[in-house]
Amino acid sequence: MNPTYDHPSLTTYVTEPQRDRAESWLQEAYADRRITEAEFDHRIGQVISAVTRKDLNDAFFGLVQVPPSSRALGLHPAYQPLVRPETRQQAGRGVAGFAHFSVFLFWILGPALVFALSSPGTYARREAAKAFNFQLVSAAGFIGLGILGAITQLDVFGGVAMLGMLAWFVLTIVGGAKALQGDDWTNPVKRVVKLEVLKETEEGFSRPRR
Repeated sequence: MNPTYDHPSLTTYVTEPQRDRAESWLQEAYADRRITEAEFDHRIGQVISAVTRKDLNDAFFGLVQVPPSSRALGLHPAYQPLVRPETRQQAGRGVAGFAHFSVFLFWILGPALVFALSSPGTYARREAAKAFNFQLVSAAGFIGLGILGAITQLDVFGGVAMLGMLAWFVLTIVGGAKALQGDDWTNPVKRVVKLEVLKETEEGFSRPRR
């Protein structure tokens, strides 16, 4: 960004929606570890105290590259995003829901792929980890029941496996539905089995607002 650029619109006063979007942008940058805590505190202070749009731009100096076309129009991507926050939140919930439902097509590869492609601290990454861990625990449970049934030759393990399959299906559906709603739902299985191969809690995690 060219600090000497003086588009007429930069002298206009900052609106509350612009300030809110700028704060959200910095929070996402901090969650993605693109800025340190000290840098976040400094820049967020500039955003809060900004009076004009030029003041607001200065809070992102050296952090955001503004295209020449945006400079010519006096725009700044940090507080005038092309994608509305509501749309981004809905997309995050959609990806989170897909992480759960993808197991019906790709098993644990679906949640694993969403986890790998999602940014750290995002809602989609957290839900993908939850889906992956649940599917891993479920698979281990079914394998264990199969081994016990083969060793003991008892029909009871077959009945337990059928009930387990029904519970797996219901909990997978509920997990996906809750993710689509943006709820931070905890699978009941997690309360019993604490296995966490993929980390479900990350610093900077933010749940999408409804």
